[in-house]
Amino acid sequence: MSFADNIKAKIKDVDVEKQLTELVDEGEKLVNDAVTKAGDIAHDKRGDVEGWLDKATGAINEKTEGKYADKVTRVRDTLLGGLDKLAQRRTSDAADASDAGSTDPVPLPPAPPAAVKDPEAPDAPEDTTTGTGS
Repeated sequence: MSFADNIKAKIKDVDVEKQLTELVDEGEKLVNDAVTKAGDIAHDKRGDVEGWLDKATGAINEKTEGKYADKVTRVRDTLLGGLDKLAQRRTSDAADASDAGSTDPVPLPPAPPAAVKDPEAPDAPEDTTTGTGS
């Protein structure tokens, strides 16, 4: 028996091809499960994300005096489009449950208020007191 025949026999014994196929199938299943769960969250949190993007868009437009409004709006719309595509990958069970008023699986913090500083306003002095009353 030649060296090549020995290798072929060992490969058959170990059944590497079958193990690799099973590994790839398991990997695909895990990725699909992750994408489905991400789709569920994207669907459930779309309103929150849209609110955050609206506040960010408003803050950027105010800071730049609308100079980049068209680009900022395009980025916002692209992000929401991607979120919608991801939401389409959700499970049909989750789609039915969310339409029936299911509980929120992943609580997200509320969108922070847009902190826009007026460029005309003077800077507030820093508080350097320690509160010890000396």
